Amino acid sequence: MSYQLLIIFFLLMLSQNIFAFTLSNSVAAAFPEDEVTINLASHSCDNLGISNEELLDLAMEAVDKFWNLVPISRLTLKRGQITNVDSAFQTDSICTNDTSSTTGDCSPNSDLKVSSNILISCNQDSSGKNFQSSAIIAVSIPNNISISSRDINGALILINDTEDNIFKDKDRETQIAILAHEIGHAIGLGHSKHEDSLMYYTTVSTRDSLGEDDFDGIAYLYPMNQPFGTCGTISTNRKNNTLFFSLMLGALLIILINYLIKRLNFK
Repeated sequence: MSYQLLIIFFLLMLSQNIFAFTLSNSVAAAFPEDEVTINLASHSCDNLGISNEELLDLAMEAVDKFWNLVPISRLTLKRGQITNVDSAFQTDSICTNDTSSTTGDCSPNSDLKVSSNILISCNQDSSGKNFQSSAIIAVSIPNNISISSRDINGALILINDTEDNIFKDKDRETQIAILAHEIGHAIGLGHSKHEDSLMYYTTVSTRDSLGEDDFDGIAYLYPMNQPFGTCGTISTNRKNNTLFFSLMLGALLIILINYLIKRLNFK
């Protein structure tokens, strides 16, 4: 019956969420490799109260709890090593301009260019460009991009290691979520306006999983290439299963309407 199709169409339209993931660069760049390594700068994090090894452990817990659990993404983030880098990574600003301006666009500091993969470094920049306030826990950008190929060659995450940083006061789970958020920027994602997303623009202390917007963003940048002839997969990890519930509701409504038609002998 035509009314049945109309009901299904109407419910499908209602079930379509509009997501608002953004990108951390203007060319939708992504790492070309399926496996990207996370390394840590060897200089000590004097004000964070944790060792280099502990910070790298937190970063790996972050990717294993969040980004490495996306079955529709080709990207896998792997543990790297503690590596020696120039002292500028500990002292200099990530941008040469003031990112607190109206545009907020960053002109990457070429002295901090990451040659490959992702580098995490503690940073004590005193210029005020990195951390305009103690509330800014970290700053992150892909700072080595090939524009023509839209490839991220390297990305940098600087953790606020100034004396008044608030990272050290967060519980372990929140620290893990913060690092996962910053890694999201490093792999090419910007902020989301949806509070249930890891990439929401401000810290949420109870963050324990990715949101629908995060799934959409990483799948857009790193789509899984399905070989011909394989079976499809479906993920039940997402918090929003509106499509499934809408279809179920539509089926129940059709059954109810058919029952009422027969009951009332409606033609």
